[in-house]
Order: sequence, then C-alpha cells, then structure tokens
Amino acid sequence: MGGNMLKQTGYSREAPLLPTILRFSIPLMLTGILQLAYNTADSIIVGRYAGHASLAAVGSTTSIIFLIITLFNGVSIGANYMAARDFGIPASGTMAHSWVQMFPTEYDAFKKYAEMYPDACVLLVDTYNVLRHGVPDAIKVFDEVLKPMGKRPKGIRIDSGDIAYLSKKARKMLDEAGYPDCTICASNSLDEYIVRDLILQGARVDSFGIGENMITAKSDPVFGGVYKLAAVREDDGSYTPKMKLSESAEKMTIPCLKKVWRIYDQDGKAMADLITMADEVVETQHGITLFDPIETWKECTYVNCTARCLSTPIYENGKRVYSSPSLDDIKKFCKAQVNTLWDEVKRFENPHRYYVDLSQKLWDTRSALLKKLSK
Repeated sequence: MGGNMLKQTGYSREAPLLPTILRFSIPLMLTGILQLAYNTADSIIVGRYAGHASLAAVGSTTSIIFLIITLFNGVSIGANYMAARDFGIPASGTMAHSWVQMFPTEYDAFKKYAEMYPDACVLLVDTYNVLRHGVPDAIKVFDEVLKPMGKRPKGIRIDSGDIAYLSKKARKMLDEAGYPDCTICASNSLDEYIVRDLILQGARVDSFGIGENMITAKSDPVFGGVYKLAAVREDDGSYTPKMKLSESAEKMTIPCLKKVWRIYDQDGKAMADLITMADEVVETQHGITLFDPIETWKECTYVNCTARCLSTPIYENGKRVYSSPSLDDIKKFCKAQVNTLWDEVKRFENPHRYYVDLSQKLWDTRSALLKKLSK
C-alpha cells in the first residue's frame, strides 16, 4: 500500500521525502501544541473557578463533541458528490497550489496531474511565475503527456496577479503552441465588478471561478425580506385580509391572497410587474394602465402588450402539486427570464427602476383596510 501511495504522488522510494515530510509536519505539530496549551488553560480555569464537577463534565464531553464534529465534517465532505448525483451537476475538481508545491518542480506536478486526469486536465499556472514557468511548463506537459495519448487539454487557471495582462500573454503562448482550444479560467476573489472590468479590459478569459464573494453574498449579506400575515381563513372558507402598519410607507404590508403578473411589450421585454387579488385576471387586449402604489399620480398605459401570471401553486390542500424541473431546465429558464429585462435595469450603477405596481382592486382593498386600522 505504501508503494502504491508513493507511486500515485509521483515519488519513488529513493526520492528525498524527509525534507518534504518535515516541512509539512512542523505546522501540524505547532497546531497540536497550541491546542494542548488551550486545553490546559481551559482545565486550569474551569477547575479553579467552577469546581471539580465542572472540570469532570468538560473532560467527559470532549470525546462526544469531537465525535459530533468529525461526523459533520465527514458528511459535509461527501455532500458535493451527492448534490452532483441528485441534481445532475457536472462535478469536477481543481488543482491546488499545495499539489504543485509538493513536487520537486512545477513540471513534475503538471506531468503527474496530466497522467492521472488526462480527460479533465486543467493546470494551475500561477504557483511561481505564470509566464516564465507556469504556461511554458503546461505547454510542455501538453506536448509530452496529453498529445501522445490523443488527448487535448481542458485549460489553465490563473489565480493571482494582473489577470487581464497575464491572460492576454498566456492566450498568445497557447495559440502559438498549437492549443487555441485550451481555455483560460480566472479566479482569485472575483465578483461581478471585477469580472465586468476584466471583460472591458479585453482579458482573454473563457470562464470565471467565483467563490467566497458569491457564497457569502459579500455585497449584500443580509436579506431584508420577512414573512407577514396577509389573510386569515375563516370557518366558512373565506379569507379576512390582514396587514401590518408602519411609519414608513415601504414597510406596510400588502393584504389578501395575491397573484403576480408580468407585463411584456410586443418585443417580449418585461415592462413591469403587477400584483393583483388572487381571483383577478389581467386583460391586455385594449391596453392596461398601471400606477405607482405610493405616488399614485404616476401612471403609465401600455398597449400592444401581454401579461403572464408568475404565481405557480406548489402545495394545494396540503399536497404538493408541483414537479421540480431539472437543474439544467432551471438554468435555461432563469437565463431566458434575465434576457427579457432591459439592459438599463441590469446595469450595476444607478440601474433603471423596475416597477412593481398594484391592481386597482387590491389598492382599494389595502387603502380601506389601512383607513380602518388607523382609526
């Protein structure tokens, strides 16, 4: 087994493994020492100020806590594979800098990776120097390993530096070496603004790896939406509208059971959304006039338009009546809906306001309830 492990990582038994093992073990040993120091200090404080019983409780629960943490770590590690299987997500890994650092040279790391993953070979070229070593070593591996197998490289990844400049130079080097189909992936704390700037600067990037800024919703980490009661079902099956009042008009809720309709112009572009009572049907044959629910003097009449109901029932009478589409269908639908929005609405800075209005019937009901509750 030990021989197989050495063979997989690209080292022979005669290779100088001791320096590498020591280099990786020292940080682990320091981490262990710090953890032991923390445990010692914790035991002293608890034993001195909380008593023997508390100290015994801390000691007896340590193993249980460790078991729970290990269990959840193990489950989370396999979650990506389960999601890929259940939702049809193409699962693929990426080369880490530590992989490159583990080998004597960058070329050795690339060579072993290409031998292990010839059908999904994406090489990380910025561990040392992108243009001096990374891309030339990648091209050399493509020539010596993949080409004899009849395989083509999937791409290279740049994770640091001036991505716009480096991608242009790397693209030229790859094209001249006969690999115009080798894609370039960029990563390194990207967000929508950096991606936009790279595109405007003419970066030769085919795909963008966006990680923590999307996962943590860095630009807007707190979701301001809340659920409020809109109606109460009575014994006779009817619904009594309910709403919450506020000193701020934007925070006052909209009562009743509702539907949302989207109004499209003759070119299929979304003009506005209209919230109606659940029993209303929007007709557009003779045009439709919408007004701002707060600044009611602002109104607009749309002609040659169509309306589509966006509200889709998921549960009815406690039973699910909706079948979830595949992830690929969801992606296609989302892309198609985004394409119906005007570019002025989608711009990052000072976007044009997309209007969401109320039907006359819903606005009248809300105004009457507001007047009643304000007395």
